Amino acid sequence: MKKRLLVFATVVFIVFGLNAQTQFENPGFEEWEAISYGPVPEPVNWSSVRSALPDNLAKLAPPVWDSSSDAHSGKYSLYLINKSTFGIVATGTMTCGRLFADLDPGKGFTFTDTHDGKYNTPLTHRPDSITGWYKCNPKSGDFPTLKVILHTDSANFPTNDSTNWIAYAFHSFPATPVETWTRFSIPFNYLKEGNPEYILALLTAGNGVSAVADSEAWFDDLALIYNDGTDITEITPNDLKVFMNQKVLTVYIDDDHNSGVRLQVFDITGRPVHSSDIVSGIQCRIPLDVPAGVYIVVANIGPKVLTRKVLIK
Repeated sequence: MKKRLLVFATVVFIVFGLNAQTQFENPGFEEWEAISYGPVPEPVNWSSVRSALPDNLAKLAPPVWDSSSDAHSGKYSLYLINKSTFGIVATGTMTCGRLFADLDPGKGFTFTDTHDGKYNTPLTHRPDSITGWYKCNPKSGDFPTLKVILHTDSANFPTNDSTNWIAYAFHSFPATPVETWTRFSIPFNYLKEGNPEYILALLTAGNGVSAVADSEAWFDDLALIYNDGTDITEITPNDLKVFMNQKVLTVYIDDDHNSGVRLQVFDITGRPVHSSDIVSGIQCRIPLDVPAGVYIVVANIGPKVLTRKVLIK
């Protein structure tokens, strides 16, 4: 798994010079390569559970990914599927970092290996959002996810330590089938100033340790958006207002169109703790009996995604 990021450069001669933006290598999953364990190749710049640590478990892991000729563009997309082996569901997973596997799924994690260039993805810019295309066929009670963090030094998730995170973008896709290629756009929520050193992305076909066997997801054409005057601004986070009082989360989205909104709440590890449908322009009160800590509120209004942090004491 050769690791590097491509710099896509647009050259406007004479007047504008060079305008470069850093993107994932192989964002459309067009390039695939053989791996040490098993017959299923991995997409270049990405790794699966068969490349996980420790090696003895990686050899036994079922192939929960493949290339698919059903693509949004080009020849291939990434296909993920949850598989059950001996009563344990292995979540269809792909990352631009590396996986650590355990027979207890709750002890597994995804991490940036700063000591091995095959399993880290440098990024020293501050993108505004990540976009891409997806399809999914989740089983009852399940849904695909995307989790991305921009960070310094080494990092992993799930984790209770986010001190070296610069930004994050978490998203749960629909829990019902999406049969046509659909675009998503997820903003990065920045936690601090300064530039990151790495990007760590995780795509799954199911909801982590609660994944259901045979849920499927397809992903294609990932892109990082930089709103530097050349891109269209896609997010207006000030539209979302949230606060917590006595285990009740109050949410208000400043929009007079009374649009349908899918509201999700994640803990700092990216685990979803609430999902519901609300209406913009109306104050909503949601009982939320969860442990104290920092939570992330995500509101999807059509193509727009709004995020806010809330501290629950």
